[in-house]
Formats: sequence, C-alpha cells, structure tokens
Amino acid sequence: MSATDFDRQEPPLAYWREDASYDTRLRENFLAPLQAAASSGFVPQSLQLDVLRCLHWYFTVDGRERAPTARVSVEAAPAFHALIGEILSHINPQLIASFEDTAVSTEIRHVLYSWHGPAMYSAATVEAYDHSQKLIKLCYFIHGEIPLEEWLIDGQAVNPAYAKYRGCRYYHRSCMQQRTVWLPVAQGSKLQLRLNGQPHAIELDESGFFARSVSEDETFDLAGARAAFWPGRGGRRRSRPLLKSLKAGLLALYAALPWVRARYRRAWVFLDRHENADDNAEHLYRWVTAKQPQINAWFLLKPDSPDWARLEQEGFQLLAPNGLQRKLLVLNSENIISSHAEYGAGGFDPRVYAPYMRWRYTFLQHGTILNDLSYWLGPLQFDLFSTSSLAEYQSIAEDGGNYPYSKREVSFTGLPRHDCLLRKARERKPPSSKTLLVMPTWRGGTFEEQAKDLSADERQQLFAQTDYARAWKSLLHNPALHAALQQHGWQLSFMPHMNTLPFLDVFELSPEIRLVSVLDGHIQEALVSADAFLTDYTSVTFDIALLRRPSFYYQFDRTLFYGGGHNWRPGYFDYERDGFGPVAFSENELLQQLLAFLENGGEVPALYRERMERAMPLDDELACQRCFDRISSLNQPWQG
Repeated sequence: MSATDFDRQEPPLAYWREDASYDTRLRENFLAPLQAAASSGFVPQSLQLDVLRCLHWYFTVDGRERAPTARVSVEAAPAFHALIGEILSHINPQLIASFEDTAVSTEIRHVLYSWHGPAMYSAATVEAYDHSQKLIKLCYFIHGEIPLEEWLIDGQAVNPAYAKYRGCRYYHRSCMQQRTVWLPVAQGSKLQLRLNGQPHAIELDESGFFARSVSEDETFDLAGARAAFWPGRGGRRRSRPLLKSLKAGLLALYAALPWVRARYRRAWVFLDRHENADDNAEHLYRWVTAKQPQINAWFLLKPDSPDWARLEQEGFQLLAPNGLQRKLLVLNSENIISSHAEYGAGGFDPRVYAPYMRWRYTFLQHGTILNDLSYWLGPLQFDLFSTSSLAEYQSIAEDGGNYPYSKREVSFTGLPRHDCLLRKARERKPPSSKTLLVMPTWRGGTFEEQAKDLSADERQQLFAQTDYARAWKSLLHNPALHAALQQHGWQLSFMPHMNTLPFLDVFELSPEIRLVSVLDGHIQEALVSADAFLTDYTSVTFDIALLRRPSFYYQFDRTLFYGGGHNWRPGYFDYERDGFGPVAFSENELLQQLLAFLENGGEVPALYRERMERAMPLDDELACQRCFDRISSLNQPWQG
C-alpha cells in the first residue's frame, strides 16, 4: 500500500497492530517515492499532498482514546520520529500550512509542521468566555522557544488568572506546545497581545495557519467576544436547526413555569452511572443533604438499578435519567456533578439547547488517574475536575503535560467516597484473620476485538485461552500460596473486574477463596477489610494506599499491556519508583514476595509507607467539604 493507493481512507485496525506499519511500510510506501522524485530534482506537489493525506492518519489515530498506535514503545519512538522527519523533509512546509482536509485537525497540521523546526506562533484564538467569572480563554500554538508574553487590557498590562503550557504529545514526543490563558477582563473593552515585544494577532475564529501581521495600535474587541458565547455551557453562539430549536424553546418555556421552577430551581444534579450508584456522586450527595440542607439536591438513577431501593429508603430524591422530568430538572439546574466524564451536556444536544445550558459541570472522577488519559478526557470540558493524589493533580494541571486543563478546572480535593472509606477504616474492629484481596483489572484491546462477533460459549473458550485467564487462574490455585496464607492466619478474597464476571467459571474457584462481587454494593467494606492488596494495574491501589496498606503488583504482561494489547498509555506513575509495594513479572517472583511479607508479620516497609503518605496526603475526611466549597465558588467572579 503506497501513499498514492492509500485511498485517503483511515487504515483498518489490523494495520496499526503490525510493527511494519511504523518502519518498513513508512520507508517503502512513503519515503521511497519521495526520494525517487527528489533524485530527479523535483518532488511534485501532487505526490506531497498524497503523502500528507495518508501520513496524517498516524497522528490523527494516535490522538484518540485507547489508540492502537500505543504499541509504539518509548524505546522505539525515537527511530519512528526520525523516520517521520526524513519523510517530511521532502514536504514543503508551506504546503503543510495550507493543507486542508476534513479529516485533519488544526493541531495535526501543526504536528506535521513541527518537524520543520522554525520558531512560529499561531494566532491567539478565543476558545471560551465565562460570563460569571469574567474570564476569557485564549489559546495559541508554539513552535520553538516559549516567547516572552505580555497581555494588555485597555493599554494596561494584565497577568493571566490561570495559564498552562501543554505539551502536545504524540508517540512519546512533545511535538510543540499549546499555550492556554484565562484572562480577567471584567469590564475591559480592548485586548492586545505582544510576543517577544511584537504585536501578535488575536482572532475570534481560526483564520489561517500562520498569524497575520498586526499593527502596533490594533486591538481586539472584548465586547464582541462576550457576545459570541452563551452563558453557561452552551459555548459559541452559532446558527441552530430551526425546527429543533423551536421545540427546545418550548421545552425551556415549560421548564420555567412557576410550579416546575418551584420543584427544580437551582438544583444540584448528582449521578454516578445510570445503572448503579455507590460512587463519588452518591457520597457527595449524602454529605450535601446532611450538611447543606438548603441545596436542592437530586440523584439520577434508573429505577431498575439494584441501588434504587436502598437510596430511596435512605431518603434520596431520585429521578430516572430518561423522560421529561429529567429534562425539566437539568434545565433548571445550577450544577451537574458526576463521577463519570461524559454528562457535561446533561443529555442534551448543545447544537440545539445551547442557550439553555446554564449549569456548571463537575467531574468527581471514579478513581485516581495513574495512566495517561489525556486523549480521552482532553476533548471534554469541565468546570471542575477533582483529583485525589498530589502527583496526579500536578500531571493534569501543571505545565508540560498533555492535558489541556489548568488550575482553573483542576482541584486537589480528594474523592468524596474517601471520607467514608477512612471513617470505616477508623471504626474497623480488629479482625480474627487478615485478608489478602486480589483484584486484577480488565484486559480490553485484542481480546475484545477478537470476541465481538462470537457466541457466549465461544467467548468463554477464547477467554480461557488468554494469558490473563491462565496467569490469574494459576495464581489463585497455587498450593504454596494457600498453605502460606493458612499458616499465618490469612484468607484470600477475590474481586474480579465487572467485565470478568461473565467468565468467572473459567477460574474454577476453590471453596477457600472468598468471592467478592463488585455488583453487591460492598466495595468499600472489601477494601477496608483488606490488610494487603494484590493487583496488576488498577487505580484502586491508591484507595489502599490511603488506608496505608501495601499493594503487590503482578505484571506478567506489562509489555503487552502498555504496548497496544490493552490500549492504555503509561502516565506519570512508575510502579518501581512510585508503587506502594513490590512489582513481580512472574508467578514465582510474586510468590517469594508474598511469602517474605507474611514471614515478616505483614509489616509495611517504611519505603512504601512514605510513598503512600506522599501520594495520598488527604486523610482528614474532608474531601466532601473541599468539593462542596469549590463547586459553590464556580459562579462567583474571579477575585485574584
């Protein structure tokens, strides 16, 4: 498949699963035709364009959540980037700048341009305006050294309220940087930007790859920027489909009727998953209704959820996530607060409901982030993004990372459910026997791709043949492990991942193994009861670290896991450097570590305790208070 017969279509998944796609195919199908043309003294523009229309897929795909291109390792990345640079040396940089294709984003064009090296700064483009906080958001790309930046409002220098240099990372390389600033503009009328002492263009909309030249006295009209954005989460004012917009307007009028407003006015809407609760939103709802009863709090949950009866009995104001009442609730809400990321639009289409989306969106998270999730979360917009580990917070909010968020959105609050976890641990009575909790995470990627069209029986057979099933089954049946646990008065509990439950029979669990299901609603009790924790890659290790208990990491498939087999990318967390216990790559190595731990009376080595305390310092049971305070401040003007 050459650049000219790539057909400009995205290659199939199998293409990205082959190592040759990152070396041999690039040499034969891209570099060789360019070199052949160059040897004759001229590379036709048509060939250059064909290469660009195909080559961009390498970066367009890599910029997605759980991309199969994650198989390119840190060690292999330099050779890959050198090869890309050799290919792009035959492409006119002006052609990259003017290159237009509906499949190619502006950022990807900047990535392709980045191999050409000259310092360049794109125009600063207005991305948002916060009518409550009186802040305007502007972004621009930086190629080369960071410039000396100066913002002027009505001729007076002003510092950003929040700012970030994002490293735009592809295949383990920061190709260029994106500057984001939130400026306090209040009643200001004219805005100017100077980079390295020279006036620089500010645009309301993207207008070309290169920044246009501007005069010393040119200014940007802030009134126009304010008018261009809806209050709340509606984003940029754009034309809306007429018929749907009329229907949306009628629904908004209905939502504003006095008896509807009396029920839902300024509501705080909480939700975990639609199918179940028992996560951070449930815990924060419970705290808010107990400590701040003036808040009009509601919880979204499907009536057939196993948690519905429990929460209804407790007095939660429950509402089904589908239907008219949910729409009326959300349209009257002041805040939507969720432990999952994709409910910022409240179930509405922003293209239609933009004028009525006046709420703030808080992402409480499901757990602590340790892998690089920037490709998934980056395109999403949050008013508040809660974190629970100091290193996690720094990796998301501070300069250099691939996340687009700054300290405006990201807050080091702790997770609401951690308050309850800490309280239960504090109240725990001394157990008659100690527990080793085994909790492997799921393996997506290759297995899911192979199993998607199979019957249930075929999926069982395929799962039983995976290295994942074989390794964990072997460990769970290891006689030396069971003998050592029994000798030292320990028991073994097994909590399989939710996606593993359909394949539970594959493990053939013996009676001495206590099975804990994530569907039983007793996850916190299982964590509190764990005196030691055995996992592979799950972020639950941070919950265990908060309790100051050790983790063991069984990573027999690390190369595959982070090399495309599961599509996760490693983040800031290094298991050997930062982990809360030892790492093992074989069953025998893990067994020796566990036996040594048991022989030492189950004591936590000082090294690991220090890591726990450094990573998870918020053990004061005040996470709910911190989250509430930050949410309450979201509609207040920025004070500096």
